Amino acid sequence: MKYCTLLCDIKDSRKLQDRDILQYKIIDMLTEANTIFKDIIASPFLITLGDEWEGLLRYPCNYFKVLDFFKTSIPNVKFYAGVGIGEIIIHDFNLTVNQLDGPSFYRSREAVSYAKKKNLPLVVLFDDWDNF
Repeated sequence: MKYCTLLCDIKDSRKLQDRDILQYKIIDMLTEANTIFKDIIASPFLITLGDEWEGLLRYPCNYFKVLDFFKTSIPNVKFYAGVGIGEIIIHDFNLTVNQLDGPSFYRSREAVSYAKKKNLPLVVLFDDWDNF
């Protein structure tokens, strides 16, 4: 079964003023997103690092709706988004998203790295392009 890992990282977060306020906004945003999009979420969104958050969606899904929700929730904050579509290795959804593993997660991390390198807002990578 394929999944969609959505990883977001705030652009130039160390340069932002009032980072603590933004952190609370992100926490509230993710709580709301986990409720609104519960039907497509396999593992809820959470902050994985100070300025980065991640969630696992069932695939196929409309991850653009989730990204639009994030953009609307923090409108003056630019962030990179990496989407990885593929299999996962650990299927214990009692674990948090940062405890899961597999190609979908690897691709999302690669996608965010590429987005940062090329200054792109969104990069989508498939684990096995030939099978899509």
